[in-house]
Amino acid sequence: MHLAIVEDLKSDQDNLIARIQENSDAAKDSVELSVYTSGEALLSDFRRGFCNAIFLDIMLGDGRNGLDTARQIRTIDEYIPIVFTTTEKEFALESYDVHAMDFLVKPVAQAPLDWCMNRLRKTLAAPAALTVRCSIEGWQTFEQVISLDDILFLESIRNGAIVHTATGEVRSSQGYSELLRQLPKTGRFCEYGRGTVVNFSWVDFILDNGEIRLKNGTLLFCSRRKLKETRTAYTNYQFMVLRKEGVNA
Repeated sequence: MHLAIVEDLKSDQDNLIARIQENSDAAKDSVELSVYTSGEALLSDFRRGFCNAIFLDIMLGDGRNGLDTARQIRTIDEYIPIVFTTTEKEFALESYDVHAMDFLVKPVAQAPLDWCMNRLRKTLAAPAALTVRCSIEGWQTFEQVISLDDILFLESIRNGAIVHTATGEVRSSQGYSELLRQLPKTGRFCEYGRGTVVNFSWVDFILDNGEIRLKNGTLLFCSRRKLKETRTAYTNYQFMVLRKEGVNA
């Protein structure tokens, strides 16, 4: 889970980070944090799919306040969960104008933060399938639902994309970027080259020369530019899987 935190005071940052980390450790999952001191700093990085949720201080000291920042975020992403933090309880009603998911009073305590994080996990539960729009002879369209477990890799092609599955290819009339937005941001899927995404659960190994061998024998090749990043992402994914297996054992 990737969370963005916007707090202008170091003490509030530290407290919120500690509470989130304690919750993550207790749940035995991983969390990545991007911390900002202003709404402008967040907005300079923010794009659809940048993070899974935002913890946003309403009473930011300089520049945009939290409500203005949230309104701008909503013009980019209508549905990303926003959690407001503030010492001023009277702002709670205004927070609903931007469809805030929760409202935490500072200093944030562990119990309300735990409730908020558990709600986030349910909201962000990864989808089990990819819905692909296809067409027959360029005019008759239909949707095909593909289990994420069956996807080997995706590649961009002119006027669409190909989803390579364990049982064959599915040609989509949707753009590659549109399909990419449907994939869960859990570390399972990785963009290993321009216009190409691999499902790490099907990867057997990644060699120093960039060769990616899948468990069904398929060979892919990672560009030199993306090799280090891809291998690191694969190692992190393997660690995450082993951690979950240890918890469920």
